[in-house]
Amino acid sequence: MHDHAVKLDRERGASRVPMLAFLATLVLFIGSAFLAYLQWKEKKNALTIRDRAIAERVAAQTDDEIVRHYVEDLAKALGEVGTYKGRDGWSYDVNGRKVRSTDPDIADIQIDNAVLPTRVREAMDGFADRAGVPSRADLSGLFAAVLQRIDQVKSEADTANSHEASLNTEIKNLRDAVQTVTNNAQRSERDLNAQLRQKDDDYVSDLAEKDQRIQAANAQVARISEQMADQAANHERVVAGLRKEIETLQARIEAAANKTRLVNPKQAPDGMVLEASEAAGLAWINLGRRDMLPVGTPFEIVSQSTGTVKGSGVVTRLEQTRAMLRVTSVKDRFDPIQPGDQVRNDLYSPEMSHNIYLLGRFGAPFPRPLLKTLLEELGNHVVDELSPSVDLVLVGSDIINEDGSGFTNIEETAEYKRAEFLRIEMAPLSRVRQFLKLGDEPASSTVSR
Repeated sequence: MHDHAVKLDRERGASRVPMLAFLATLVLFIGSAFLAYLQWKEKKNALTIRDRAIAERVAAQTDDEIVRHYVEDLAKALGEVGTYKGRDGWSYDVNGRKVRSTDPDIADIQIDNAVLPTRVREAMDGFADRAGVPSRADLSGLFAAVLQRIDQVKSEADTANSHEASLNTEIKNLRDAVQTVTNNAQRSERDLNAQLRQKDDDYVSDLAEKDQRIQAANAQVARISEQMADQAANHERVVAGLRKEIETLQARIEAAANKTRLVNPKQAPDGMVLEASEAAGLAWINLGRRDMLPVGTPFEIVSQSTGTVKGSGVVTRLEQTRAMLRVTSVKDRFDPIQPGDQVRNDLYSPEMSHNIYLLGRFGAPFPRPLLKTLLEELGNHVVDELSPSVDLVLVGSDIINEDGSGFTNIEETAEYKRAEFLRIEMAPLSRVRQFLKLGDEPASSTVSR
C-alpha cells in the first residue's frame, strides 16, 4: 500500500515538471509579445510625431515663403528697402520667442531687403510737405489730402482761366476790328490789281489790232498808262492810310491793355474812414478830388479787423484830399462806423490816372493853362497831341475859324472825328467841373465825433 502511494506520488511529480516548464515558456512568450507590442507602439508614436513635425515644417516653410514673397512685393511697390530688425526695444531669439530686452546675448533675427517703416514715414512726411498738405498716418489719408489739394488748385486755376478768358475776349474783339480793316484794305488792293490786269489785257489786245489803228491804239495806251499811274498812286495812298489806321488801332489796343492793369481787383479796399459821427450819419474818407472821385459815388463800408460789410454810404461833398460820406445804412447799430474802417466800390479805382487831351476853346473860370494845372494836380497827364494813348478828351467851346470871321463847330474838326474813330471817351468840361475846385472847403465842416 505504501509502495503504491509512493508510485503515485512519483507519477504525479513526473507530470508536474512538464506542466511547469510549459507555464514558464508561456509566461516568457506572453512577456516577449507584450514587450514587442510596447516597442511597436512607441515606434508608432515616434513615427506619428515625426510625420507631424514634417507637416509643421512644411507648413512653416510655406508660411515663410508667403511672408518672403509679401516682403519682396511690398518692397517693389514702396521702395525704401533696407534691413528690418524689428520694433524698437524688441528682440527675437532663435527659438522665435518675443522678449522685451536689450540683452546683447540674445540673438536678433532680421529681414534683409524689407520695407523700412521709418523711411516710408519720412517719405510720406516729405511728400506731404512738398504737396502743401498736413501729414497723415496712412497712405490712403495722405492721398485723399493730396487729391483735395489738387481739386483746390484746379478750382483756383479755373477761376484764373475765367478772368483770362474775359480779357482775351476783349482783346479778340479789338483784333477782329483790326482784321476787318485789314480785310477791307486787301479787298481794295485786289480790286485795283484786277483793274490793272484788265488794262494790261486791253493793251495786249490793242497791239493785235490792224495797222491802221496802231496810232489810235498808241494814243489810247498812253491815256490808259496815265490812268494806271494815277490809280496806282491812289492805291498806294489808300494802302498807306489803311496801314496807318491799323497801327493806330494796335496802339489803341495796347493803351487799353495797359489801362486795365491799373484797375483795382474786386473786393480790394479803395480808401479808409478818417472820422465818423454816428449821430449825424456822416463820415470823412481819405479820397477826394485828386483821386477823381465824383459826388454820388456809393461805397460799401467794411470792418478793417474782420473784413465784413458794416454798412454803406454815398459821397455828398468833395475836398482836395478827402470827401464827406453820408451813411445810408448800418447793419448793426451796436457796431457803428468808426475811423479805420475801409470803403470799397468794385467799379471805382483811385490808382487809375487819365491821359487827357483838351479839344476846343477854354475860357473863364477855367482857361486852358489853369485847367491843365488843375488836372495834373489830380494825378492826370495832359497831352498836347491827340494819340491812341489818350483815354479822355475834354471838349470845350467851338474854335475860331481860320479867317477869324466866326466859329467852326467843334464836331466838324478833324481832331474830333479822329477821337471818334479811335473810340476815345469824350466829355464836356461840365462833367468834371466838380473835381476842379481851387481849394479845400473850410475846416469847420469837419465831422465831430
